[in-house]
Amino acid sequence: MELTLPNEINLYDEMKKQAKLTPKKVIVEDTKSSLTYDKFLISVNVLSQKIKEATKNEERVGLYLPNVTTQVVALFSLFKNKQVPCVLNFSMDTPSLVDCVETASLKTILTSKEFVEIADLHSVIEEMEKKVRVVYLEDLKDGITVTHKVRGVVGSRLPNIIKRKQSEVILFTSGTESKPKGVILTHRNIYANIKQALAVIDINPNDRIFNPLPLFHTFGLTVGAVLPLVANVKSFLYPSPLRYKDIPKMIHKDKSTIFVATNTFFNNYGKFATAEQFQSLRIVVAGAEKLKKDVKEQYKRDFGIDILEGYGATETSPIVALNTPTHHKPGTVGKLIPLIESKIEKVEGIFEGGSLLLKGPNVMKGYLIHGKGFVPSGEWYNTGDIAKIDEDGYLHILSRLKRFAKIAGEMVSLNKVEELASDCFGDSSFYAVSVPDKRKGEKIVLYTTKKNVVDRELKKFIKQQKISALYIPQSVEFIEEVPVLGSGKANYLELEKKAKELKKKFAL
Repeated sequence: MELTLPNEINLYDEMKKQAKLTPKKVIVEDTKSSLTYDKFLISVNVLSQKIKEATKNEERVGLYLPNVTTQVVALFSLFKNKQVPCVLNFSMDTPSLVDCVETASLKTILTSKEFVEIADLHSVIEEMEKKVRVVYLEDLKDGITVTHKVRGVVGSRLPNIIKRKQSEVILFTSGTESKPKGVILTHRNIYANIKQALAVIDINPNDRIFNPLPLFHTFGLTVGAVLPLVANVKSFLYPSPLRYKDIPKMIHKDKSTIFVATNTFFNNYGKFATAEQFQSLRIVVAGAEKLKKDVKEQYKRDFGIDILEGYGATETSPIVALNTPTHHKPGTVGKLIPLIESKIEKVEGIFEGGSLLLKGPNVMKGYLIHGKGFVPSGEWYNTGDIAKIDEDGYLHILSRLKRFAKIAGEMVSLNKVEELASDCFGDSSFYAVSVPDKRKGEKIVLYTTKKNVVDRELKKFIKQQKISALYIPQSVEFIEEVPVLGSGKANYLELEKKAKELKKKFAL
């Protein structure tokens, strides 16, 4: 389809255009406050002055805040100042956060006293203060004068005479491979992704987005914070995706129509929600990890909701493909959104699909690498996923390339092992990892939160499917709760550690 984009975009300018159209509309809300477009714009124009005073001419500024309206005000304040927000992941451990600070060469981090107190982050702040200056938003607000307020109101009323230059946002990978990498997204990358998504899915000013995903999660940032403010769609920000009982109640109270989360989170919300609490929802989108069959079936059965599965990555701002209410296909992540080109490259030892490579206006500017600095993105971004595109144009994500075990010289998909266990027991709570093995190279350990799983049943099922015995796990281990990353994905690195400890203990 025809979709054109300006060469340069500043997201503050785009927000201001919308604010002028509907100044009295409540546009962003959390559990404690709500802001109309007018109040949001004035707040940004006031806070941006205080941030500039506190940070001097620093190009990059760290944000270490929860998923609340104040963080979005701070985000757009930095956009206005043409400074680069570096959104820090508060679920990371302290050494990883210090790595992020060093990677982005940060001098100042903005946070909140209330957040630090409630989340008990004093020790983290102490460590970060050895590297940077920590500035509390409460102190900035206490220092706001009448002059700041007058300038803020006047600045929000005046038209944008000079178009602001495009700036950037930096998000960080979880650091499961080594040190966290900074992903540099330009304003144009994020704006392009919003326009690409809006070209294929019907979102209108009457919609209300419920976003429990933190802004260090690119889905939470783009869909839950930026899209609402540049597209005139009200957003409700919830501070933690882990409050499984409360979130369905808040969706009901807000009368939200759009809900975005991950399979792991949907699975847990479904345990406590009622059909009445979800009755206002019309678009529900799962991303970040594979949507499991039993979760999709439960939402259809219990709530009358078709969860639409999408696919993306931090490096693509994030949306790449999306099932929509009008164009969807079970078992796929939908069709590529407009302006994205793809190619599939064969991988030795993998016989179905290949590495998925992408290019388009939403693909990142490049990485910030610890100790190296900026590394620009190449012509094609390699997603690290094994995929195929079918005859109807739908994208199938088969596995992460890293989610393969090499057993007796054969490449075995750990995702496939999980699917086989799910089909056998009618439950998706299975998580496969591999550990080194002297004889076969690697072995598979399968974790599950389902009690009383009998290994023999799975072994028999796999043989009945006429699938290689290499897919049979060495052991199936019960775990009370699966460790989860702040992004909502299962923490496979933690499970691998447990499996290696298990291997030592029982000589698996």
